[in-house]
Amino acid sequence: MTTLHEFEKLVQVAIKEERKAQELYRNMAEKTQDPFVKAVLQGLHEEEVSHERKLNRLLNSLKPTGA
Repeated sequence: MTTLHEFEKLVQVAIKEERKAQELYRNMAEKTQDPFVKAVLQGLHEEEVSHERKLNRLLNSLKPTGA
Protein backbone atom coordinates (compact mmCIF):
# COMPACT_ATOMS: atom_id res chain seq x y z
CA MET A 1 0.00 0.00 0.00
CA THR A 2 1.44 3.35 -0.99
CA THR A 3 1.51 6.42 1.18
CA LEU A 4 -0.82 8.19 -1.26
CA HIS A 5 -3.29 5.31 -1.07
CA GLU A 6 -3.15 5.40 2.73
CA PHE A 7 -3.77 9.15 2.68
CA GLU A 8 -6.75 8.68 0.35
CA LYS A 9 -8.19 6.12 2.78
CA LEU A 10 -7.68 8.56 5.65
CA VAL A 11 -9.53 11.30 3.77
CA GLN A 12 -12.37 8.88 3.00
CA VAL A 13 -12.67 8.08 6.71
CA ALA A 14 -12.72 11.79 7.50
CA ILE A 15 -15.53 12.31 4.98
CA LYS A 16 -17.57 9.58 6.65
CA GLU A 17 -17.04 11.22 10.03
CA GLU A 18 -18.11 14.60 8.66
CA ARG A 19 -21.33 13.00 7.41
CA LYS A 20 -21.98 11.49 10.84
CA ALA A 21 -21.50 14.88 12.46
CA GLN A 22 -23.84 16.49 9.92
CA GLU A 23 -26.54 13.98 10.75
CA LEU A 24 -26.05 14.45 14.48
CA TYR A 25 -26.31 18.25 14.33
CA ARG A 26 -29.28 18.12 11.92
CA ASN A 27 -31.16 15.67 14.15
CA MET A 28 -30.44 17.67 17.28
CA ALA A 29 -31.55 20.91 15.57
CA GLU A 30 -34.81 19.28 14.53
CA LYS A 31 -35.52 18.18 18.10
CA THR A 32 -34.81 21.38 19.99
CA GLN A 33 -37.41 24.06 20.56
CA ASP A 34 -34.89 26.70 21.61
CA PRO A 35 -34.31 29.10 18.68
CA PHE A 36 -30.76 29.97 19.75
CA VAL A 37 -29.72 26.34 20.18
CA LYS A 38 -31.40 25.46 16.87
CA ALA A 39 -29.45 28.21 15.09
CA VAL A 40 -26.16 27.10 16.62
CA LEU A 41 -26.77 23.48 15.66
CA GLN A 42 -27.76 24.45 12.12
CA GLY A 43 -24.58 26.49 11.88
CA LEU A 44 -22.53 23.53 13.05
CA HIS A 45 -24.28 21.35 10.49
CA GLU A 46 -23.33 23.79 7.73
CA GLU A 47 -19.72 23.81 8.92
CA GLU A 48 -19.59 20.04 8.63
CA VAL A 49 -21.07 20.25 5.12
CA SER A 50 -18.31 22.71 4.23
CA HIS A 51 -15.67 20.39 5.66
CA GLU A 52 -17.02 17.50 3.61
CA ARG A 53 -16.87 19.59 0.43
CA LYS A 54 -13.25 20.53 1.14
CA LEU A 55 -12.30 16.94 1.83
CA ASN A 56 -14.00 15.79 -1.38
CA ARG A 57 -12.06 18.42 -3.36
CA LEU A 58 -8.86 17.21 -1.72
CA LEU A 59 -9.69 13.59 -2.51
CA ASN A 60 -10.47 14.45 -6.12
CA SER A 61 -7.22 16.37 -6.45
CA LEU A 62 -5.29 13.23 -5.51
CA LYS A 63 -6.64 11.28 -8.47
CA PRO A 64 -4.51 11.23 -11.61
CA THR A 65 -5.74 13.40 -14.45
CA GLY A 66 -8.09 11.46 -16.71
CA ALA A 67 -9.13 9.03 -13.96
